[in-house]
Amino acid sequence: MLALRGLYRLIVVCMLLSKLESRTLDWLDGGHKEVKEGDARLVGGKSPSEGRVEVFHAGSWGTVCDDDWGIEEAQVVCRQLGFRGAISAEPGAKFGQGSGKIWLDDLGCKGSESSLSICAFKGWGVTDCSHSEDASVVCDVDPAFNITKSYSLDHSIELTDQLGELFDSGKGCDFTLTFSYTPEDSLEVETVMDMANNTKETICVHRLVLSLFPKFVLINSSYEMEISSNCLPYIREFTRYLYTRTVTVTVSSMQCLHQLASEFGAVRLLEDIGRLFVPLLPEDTSFRTQVALFKYAGRSGDGLLRDNVLRYLGWNMEPLVASAQWKSLSEELLKGLLVRTDLVLPDEAWLLAALEAWVLEQGEAVTPEQQAALLGHLRFPMMTPEQLYEVPFTARLYSSHKELFSAGILQGFQFHALSFSVLTGHVEGQSEQFQSRIYTADPWSIGINGTDFPLYYSSQIEKILKTPVPITSTFSSRYLQWRAILFKSDQSFSGRLQIEIYLGEYESHFQFSNRLVLYCKGRYAFHVQEFKNNEAKISDTIHNTCPDDLTYQFVVRPHMSEKTASLS
Repeated sequence: MLALRGLYRLIVVCMLLSKLESRTLDWLDGGHKEVKEGDARLVGGKSPSEGRVEVFHAGSWGTVCDDDWGIEEAQVVCRQLGFRGAISAEPGAKFGQGSGKIWLDDLGCKGSESSLSICAFKGWGVTDCSHSEDASVVCDVDPAFNITKSYSLDHSIELTDQLGELFDSGKGCDFTLTFSYTPEDSLEVETVMDMANNTKETICVHRLVLSLFPKFVLINSSYEMEISSNCLPYIREFTRYLYTRTVTVTVSSMQCLHQLASEFGAVRLLEDIGRLFVPLLPEDTSFRTQVALFKYAGRSGDGLLRDNVLRYLGWNMEPLVASAQWKSLSEELLKGLLVRTDLVLPDEAWLLAALEAWVLEQGEAVTPEQQAALLGHLRFPMMTPEQLYEVPFTARLYSSHKELFSAGILQGFQFHALSFSVLTGHVEGQSEQFQSRIYTADPWSIGINGTDFPLYYSSQIEKILKTPVPITSTFSSRYLQWRAILFKSDQSFSGRLQIEIYLGEYESHFQFSNRLVLYCKGRYAFHVQEFKNNEAKISDTIHNTCPDDLTYQFVVRPHMSEKTASLS
């Protein structure tokens, strides 16, 4: 019997070494490895050390877009998979195109992260790529198998469960968290409730767990914080997250968990919930929710949420200005909008009129110096000569800021009369004044409705747009013709807009940074993207945001560049 046991052990060891030498990475679990959120794998390569990169999220595998895909990103995924580093980062679906979701786009890794999901990126499933741009890697392996090599074993899932059980049991807890009930502004209603009977809830936790959050200073053996009444149901759920790093977020719990994450310095939870706020932005056409979210982002210190709100408001300038919220916007929010280049609006003269309406509504609450600072963000060179000429006669603040307006008007006329290279030689530090925003007024844009296909089986719609040759009066009476073709597809994306343009004699002078603006039901813009090689592809994730009534707005956007500066 002992001899048989010894023989059995020898057979097992031999099989184990044989499997190790084969260098397949699935043998440990017989090909049934339990995957978890953020896991990565390589697919399509001839060996386990190369292939198309895929990431596991929300229960399914998806690919990575090769935009900004470089050696730093390759190093991260190779080390995540247990290799010693990366040999190369391969774009363009070198190991074949994937299918399904494209989870990650515009990755920005430093090279030291433990997994791709920790790197900066647009957001899960937010992409303008197709599977022809799937990213791949070739990882570095030891030239010869070394039996002394170490292998990482990850049992963190069990640890997460055990820590959750530890919190639930309360065994060995040595620190007291006290949450007191006080009124708090909500997203929708900012009223103070009658709080005659103040309540408190106490939770016993472990000091060691709290010490993992550097922002949380442990001086005494207890800590008390104030929360709003609607957050009381979620404090135990949040405290358990500190142990397990898992939590279920709902629309009802979202703001409370975000507030608690800010208080405790739970950065990843703060950022992820901040992204979850974004789908809520289009729900309120009065813009009260969006404005309240901007204020809340400032109080909580969430820069990502603040930028998401500003971006959405900037994409929807026309309905925002038409709403009751416009004239009561804070100066901080207004300035945050005026500095942006991605504002979607008819033209710069329209923005001047909207800004003047806001300033006049504030009365003496805004000083002349503050008015001048806001007016200074207007881009006078982006106005037409006709609009510039009308400013002294139509601008309601002209008499109060004549010097500022005169300088802006002069700069605008200079922009239209001089070559860009001559002009930029004397306006150092003002390059943003010569950058076009996303102007939708005629003749710079044209809209195509996705429901306008003439026949059910028709696969494309075509429209023609003529724009003036931009920038200087040298070509003032000439036009460019754009051909916009919207294709319907049932493949990896739900549609694409293709642009055809012949620049001819102007090719050496002009560049364009055109944009595609997507509107849902003609009410709000929810997505803006650039064109790549004169194509803008709409992924399923983006399309599903508004599947029934989608409008594609093509916007011609001249881009000031070195090419432009060579114009004489």
